[in-house]
Amino acid sequence: MVSAAGDEISATRLAGSPGVFVTSSFRRPLIIAVLVVAGLFFVVVGAFGVDRFMHSGEVLRNVVVAGIDLSGLGEEPATSALRAYEDSLKERTAPFTVAGSTVDLDPATVGFDLDEASALAAAMETGRTDSIFSQFGWWLQHLFSTISLPIDGSINNDALDQVLTEWDRDLIADLPYPGDVLLVDGSPVADYPTSGTVVDRQPSAAIVLASLLSTSRTPQTLPTRNTTAALTDTHIDAAVALAARMLSGPVTLSRDDPEIAVTFTVSDLAGAFVTEVVLEPQPMLVVGFSTESVATKLEPLREQLELPPVDARLEIGEEDDSVTLVPGRPGTIIDPELAVIALEEAAATVSRRGMMPFEDGADPDVTTEELESLGITGLVSKASTNHPCCAFRVENIQLFADFVNGSIVLPGESFSLNEHVGQRTTDRGFKPAGTIIGGKIVDTVGGGVSQFATTFYNAVFWGGYDDVTHTPHSYYFSRYPEGIEATISWPLPNLEFRNDTDAAVLIKTEYDDTTITVKFFGDNGGRTVEGSVSGRFNFTDPTTEYIANNELTPDTEVVSVEGRVGWSVTVTRVITESDGTVDEESWLVRYKPQPREIEVHSCLLPEDHEEYTGEECPLPETTTTTVPPTTSTTTPTTTTTMP
Repeated sequence: MVSAAGDEISATRLAGSPGVFVTSSFRRPLIIAVLVVAGLFFVVVGAFGVDRFMHSGEVLRNVVVAGIDLSGLGEEPATSALRAYEDSLKERTAPFTVAGSTVDLDPATVGFDLDEASALAAAMETGRTDSIFSQFGWWLQHLFSTISLPIDGSINNDALDQVLTEWDRDLIADLPYPGDVLLVDGSPVADYPTSGTVVDRQPSAAIVLASLLSTSRTPQTLPTRNTTAALTDTHIDAAVALAARMLSGPVTLSRDDPEIAVTFTVSDLAGAFVTEVVLEPQPMLVVGFSTESVATKLEPLREQLELPPVDARLEIGEEDDSVTLVPGRPGTIIDPELAVIALEEAAATVSRRGMMPFEDGADPDVTTEELESLGITGLVSKASTNHPCCAFRVENIQLFADFVNGSIVLPGESFSLNEHVGQRTTDRGFKPAGTIIGGKIVDTVGGGVSQFATTFYNAVFWGGYDDVTHTPHSYYFSRYPEGIEATISWPLPNLEFRNDTDAAVLIKTEYDDTTITVKFFGDNGGRTVEGSVSGRFNFTDPTTEYIANNELTPDTEVVSVEGRVGWSVTVTRVITESDGTVDEESWLVRYKPQPREIEVHSCLLPEDHEEYTGEECPLPETTTTTVPPTTSTTTPTTTTTMP
């Protein structure tokens, strides 16, 4: 097409529209408009994406909970903001009107609490639910407007009921009366229930909670309702009948261990009489006695009634060495609450007598269960040795025995005499007596207790217990079993055994003026013990030791110790277990020869003697006399001191 001016003009026919053409001058603005709209759309979508990314893990913009703007807050700061709001609500009392009177309620007294967790969860979910298109729409809608969310709270209904009960009593004139049993001149009389007005609990609870959730604390009126008492005249009549029976005479509570009896007079019972309205499981008026009044009655008797704990013990029969477990018991103390229960039960009976109850006090140091677990069932072994009466060594033996008596050795444990008894000193009651030191018998504090060691060792040997360590005497003493004996001193030598059975070992010691006995009680599992001592061999002659004594003349000597030969024996012990297992052990015991000791003038000491000087013996004095000479013979004396 050519215009009138001769200019060339292009045209485009719109598709589907015959004869309709759009010139290029109109197409360009349309494209621009479309591009602008598309650009704006992508800008808005991009802003939505950026906004969501920026608020990841946070409350979205323009979200308000109970008037608190939580926009852009994470969980912790949002929770802190809600708790601060809760604190502000708790700090203010809420006024209420009851029966025309206004009272203030402290939110803490009814356990008021906001549910911050649920409120925060709702705030975090707002704008994030449903499809992405719905979320985009919500975002566009709330770019410049807020969304307000409520917050829930709660109160403790039991606590509120206590508050309302107080308001009933203090503010309402015509309360319902539940009824009671009165004592008139000591006799129970019925006081029947009446109806009245109380705060209506269910609607009042909703009003109280709504008021506490509000920042506007204006007085709210609580509704009341007329109600009848929970109890009926029949309930009161039943309570009167029971009260009459309970107060009809004195009541005695007694027991045999300890043997006591406490009598409550009618006056005591009337003074302690109380009633209580009980609604569950069914309404009734309970009659009984006051714990405080009963406690006052029993208080002066505590010293007489209460007993200390008693330890369980193993009692050994004097005649047959039988073992009897005597149970222990905890201490007993008076429990007035238990005494009230016993008193009420006894007062309702014809006999008007009951058992005085006690509560367990302190546990015994040794319980019945502990002794039972030891497994001590009978005598396993015993040994006795004899001694002359009344010497210091006997006192030492008996004192040593006292320290050991009653000891218990648990399974697997070892028992050391030296460790258990400790050092023998005069402060602990031990006295000087004979002890073998360096082959000589000298007095030391605590000497002579080797006789206890020998006796103790024989109980170990014949009981079949594990011999950890023992040392025989260096010299043989005929009062001890040859080979099967032991010595002890401080700190060495020692005597120690191990309890290799499944039961504990109880060690008992007994003595009189001339005998010491050691007994082992336990259960060795049925093992048997056989012991033997070989004949003597490897005899060794004693040496002779000279002792200077210048009070003697050169032609006189005194034998102070005769001396004895030494020898060896082999001791064998065969232990047969209940399953037939045999354990045989043997050991060599060597007794040293005891030197012969002779006292002579120093001039007669042999050259190898440590006190030898080489001096010549003095000549015998001569005298003239008409009396014929006589010969004086000194009879050697022998002195022996035993450990």
